[in-house]
Amino acid sequence: MINVAIVEDTLKDAETLKDYTRRAVEMVNETCEITVFNNAVDFLDGYRGNFDIVFMDIELPDINGMDAAKKLRLLDESVVLIFVTNMAQFAVGGYAVDAMDFMVKPVSYENVCIKISRAIKKIEGKREEKLVLPGKSGVTVIMIPQIRYVEIMNHRLTFFTTQGDVAAVGSLSKIEEKLLRFNFSRCNNYSLVNLNFVTKVEDYTVWLDKEMLTVSRARKRPFLKDLADFLGGGV
Repeated sequence: MINVAIVEDTLKDAETLKDYTRRAVEMVNETCEITVFNNAVDFLDGYRGNFDIVFMDIELPDINGMDAAKKLRLLDESVVLIFVTNMAQFAVGGYAVDAMDFMVKPVSYENVCIKISRAIKKIEGKREEKLVLPGKSGVTVIMIPQIRYVEIMNHRLTFFTTQGDVAAVGSLSKIEEKLLRFNFSRCNNYSLVNLNFVTKVEDYTVWLDKEMLTVSRARKRPFLKDLADFLGGGV
C-alpha cells in the first residue's frame, strides 16, 4: 500500500492528479490510499509520518508550498516530495528540501507515471529504514542508519542521531526489537548502540568516536560477541 498526499488548492487540478496517480500506481501492481488537502496548514497540522509520497503545489494560500516543504522536512526527512507548479522556475529551490522532482501544470498522465515509478523505487529502498516516533507535539520520523544510540532515562527515550537528538515516549525493549536486525546491541540496561558507530571498546567503556558509554558487567560479553559478529570476526 502506497500512501499519497496531494496538497493542492485547485479542486480540478487535485482531482486530475488523484486520478492519474491511482492509475499510475495500479500500473506497477501496487495499491494506494490518496488524501487531498486544499492547504498546507491542515496537511502539516495533521501530519503523522504516514505518507510515502507528497505532491505539493507551490502556490498555496496561507503558506506556500516551498515554506511548507521546509516544515515538512523537520517532521519527516524521508518522505518522497514532488512539487507541482504552474512555472518551472518556482521549483528551482527544491534541492534545499530534498525534493525528488517537480511537474509543471497541466500535468500529464505520462509524466505522473514516470514520477510514480521513480518514487516507488525510492520508497522500496527506504521503507524499512525509518522509525516513526510519537512525542508530545506529534510525531517525528527518523532514518535508522542515522541513529548512533538510544538511551532511556526516567521513562523517556532519547535518540542520539547524526542530525541531532530526538526525544520520544516508549519502551526501550520495543525499540530494541525493531532495531536488532539493523546491528544494534545493548551495552547496558538503558543504552542501545548502533554498532556501525563503535570505534573502540576498552575495559567497560564503548567509544562512539569521542563519546563514551558504559558497558555493564552483565552486558559486556554479549555486547562484544555482537560486535565481533558484526565485524565478521566471530567470538
